[in-house]
Amino acid sequence: MRLAIALAATLGLAAVAAEAGDATIPAGAYEPFLRLKAQEGGPAETVRLAAFRLEVEPVTNAEFLAFVTERPQWRRSHVKRLYADANYLSRWRGDLELADAATGAEPVTNLSWFAAQAYCRARGGRLPSTAQWEYALADAGRDAARVREASLAWLATPNPERLPPVGAQPANGYGVKDMVGLIWEWTLDFDAYATSAESRDPNGKDSGFVCGAGAAGATDSRDYPAFMRFSLRASLKADYTADNVGFRCAGEAP
Repeated sequence: MRLAIALAATLGLAAVAAEAGDATIPAGAYEPFLRLKAQEGGPAETVRLAAFRLEVEPVTNAEFLAFVTERPQWRRSHVKRLYADANYLSRWRGDLELADAATGAEPVTNLSWFAAQAYCRARGGRLPSTAQWEYALADAGRDAARVREASLAWLATPNPERLPPVGAQPANGYGVKDMVGLIWEWTLDFDAYATSAESRDPNGKDSGFVCGAGAAGATDSRDYPAFMRFSLRASLKADYTADNVGFRCAGEAP
C-alpha cells in the first residue's frame, strides 16, 4: 500500500527508497474516550475492532509528491476549492517542487481530508477510523505513562518552523511510530462526534459534546491529551488544511 520514495537531492526528483511498510494491528476491544451515550448518562460502550493494517509512519512530502505527479487534479494549482482551502500544500514551492530536498522525508501537512483519503485510496487503502487510530496509540496499555508525558510535552511546545523527518521515534508495541510528538493526523470519521446524534441535545442544538460537556462524557476526565485530540477533530472540516495536520493510511489485514 505504501509508496515509499525519497527526494533526490541533486535533481529534485522522486526516487524509490526503502519503504517503512505497514504494521498489522491485532483484533481487540477499544473503550472510546467519549461515552457513546453521554447525553443519557450511560456507561462507556466497548467497541470491537477486527485486525487491520496501519502504516508504520505518516506519509511524507516525497510520497505525496509522487501521488500528485501521477494525479494532476491534486496539485496545488489544480485542486478544486471544494476539496481544499487556500493553504493547501502551502509549504511547497510549487506544484511539483518541495521547499528543498531535505523536506522530502518530513511528514506532508497542509492537506485536506479529501486529499488524504484520495491518496490512501490510490494506494489501495483508506484513512484509519478514529477508533483504529486511538486503539493503535493505546498500544494495549504498554508504556502508557511515557506516551502521556510525551503528549503533554508536545502540546506545550509551539509548532516548529520545520518538522523533523518521520520515523525518528521508536516504534510502539504494535510497530507503529510517530503517533504523538510529530503531527496531528486525519482519521476517516474525524467529525463523527461533532455531527452524530450524541453531540446534540433533544432540541437539535449543539451541546458542546466534545468541548463544553466533554468532562461529563469522558471515560477518563484526567486524560488531557485525549481531550485535545477529540477537540481538534471536532473543529475541522474536510477541506481544512493546517501546518501540523498530516495523515497515514490503513487497510484490511491480510
